[in-house]
Amino acid sequence: MGRDAHSIIESDRQRFIYYVRTLLKGSAQEDAEDVVHDVLIKILDRTDLPAPEFLLAYIYRSLKNRVIDYLRTRKPMTSLDTDTEAGSLIDLLRDSGPDGLAVLLSQERSKVLFEALETLGEMEKRVIIAHEFEGIPFKTLSQMWDIPLNTLLSHKSRAMNKLKKYFF
Repeated sequence: MGRDAHSIIESDRQRFIYYVRTLLKGSAQEDAEDVVHDVLIKILDRTDLPAPEFLLAYIYRSLKNRVIDYLRTRKPMTSLDTDTEAGSLIDLLRDSGPDGLAVLLSQERSKVLFEALETLGEMEKRVIIAHEFEGIPFKTLSQMWDIPLNTLLSHKSRAMNKLKKYFF
C-alpha cells in the first residue's frame, strides 16, 4: 500500500465517521468509529487496492456495505437512560413467584441468590453487584473501570439471562 492511501485515510477519517453516523441514525458514536475502524483495517491489509484516484470511492462503498452488514446483524439496544432489556434483579425476583421480593428477604432466598451469583463470570458478577446492589449507573462504571458502555451492558444482559435460568 502506498503513501497515498495512508494520507487519504488519515485526512478523511473524521469524514468517514460522520458518513457512517448518518447511515447509523440513532447509534452511538462508538458504533460509527468501530465500523470505520473495521473497514480501514481491512483496507490497509489489502494488497490489491484500486488506484489512488478511485480509493476514496472504494472506501465509501466499503463503509456503506459494512453498515448494511452491521444493521442486519446487530441486536437492538436500549437507551442508557432506561435499564437494559434484561431488566433489573428486583424485577427478576418479583417475577419468580407471587411473593418473590418478600422471599428475597428470607435467609433461604438470599442463600439461593448468592449461589446464583456464584454461577456468573467474574465481570458479570461485578456488573450485577455494582449496578443492582450498589446502584452505580453504567456511565459511571464505564468511566471507573475504563470499559466501553456497550461491553458493560452485554455483561449485564448475559448475567441476567443466566440468573433467569437459575430462578425459573
